[in-house]
Amino acid sequence: MPLPGRETMPWKEDEGLLMIKARWLVGKTLSQVEDSIRQLDDASRVKTKAGAAYVTEHYFGIPANSGDEPDFPKLGIELKSVPLKEKNGLLTVKEPLSLNMLNYMKEWKCDDINESSFYRKNKRILFVCYVHKGEKRSDYVIRYVFIWNMDGTVLDELRPDFDRIITKIRAGNATDLHQRYDRYLTTCPKHNGKFKDPKERTSKIAQPFNDTPGERKAYRLKTTYMSLVISRDLGVSLQRSGRGLEAIWWRDTAGGPSL
Repeated sequence: MPLPGRETMPWKEDEGLLMIKARWLVGKTLSQVEDSIRQLDDASRVKTKAGAAYVTEHYFGIPANSGDEPDFPKLGIELKSVPLKEKNGLLTVKEPLSLNMLNYMKEWKCDDINESSFYRKNKRILFVCYVHKGEKRSDYVIRYVFIWNMDGTVLDELRPDFDRIITKIRAGNATDLHQRYDRYLTTCPKHNGKFKDPKERTSKIAQPFNDTPGERKAYRLKTTYMSLVISRDLGVSLQRSGRGLEAIWWRDTAGGPSL
């Protein structure tokens, strides 16, 4: 079945067409999807991740944005690229997944995770997973694509971390948010400034119940949880290889996740 043209982009309103378009990506290099990625072959690691995200966003016709709505608003689906690393036939998630910005002044009012901006923005995510391997970014291969649903089981897993984050905000302690307190869902700095510099403003936003600004942060899913998300969709077991919580891998399969 031929893919619909980019002029109309009907996949933005039809989940079936969206997944047909997504399946085409599997096995393709980033340069096969968007040739301009070659310009980033010698760029920094930060640009590498941004470049991979640009490739998928451009492919699906998604403008660069950080809005409150999901990338496919009519479908309620967000789009995210996930780098994987490979060793001896095993795969794991390379780094945590940053999600939407955390607005302290609004989020503290949420009594449950399903009332939060985190849930509204990310309750369904189309993951495009590629293997971060080799010297050239353009040669990275897309391995899996699938839609993740934040169902009741997921909410139960993430709720304790969310409640802990909200409790700190309500206590006026947004500056004390740190991933060491959290198991799966955490927060991360999202700015290019220097938060500890009292004169620097780009890194700071207002927090309730405290006149001292909080650090500009986003929600983040830890690598361990992202490995769990992908392994569940693949129907494979996780195994440890090495030390630390991040040393969780799964054996690559010839097939792929359910679509």
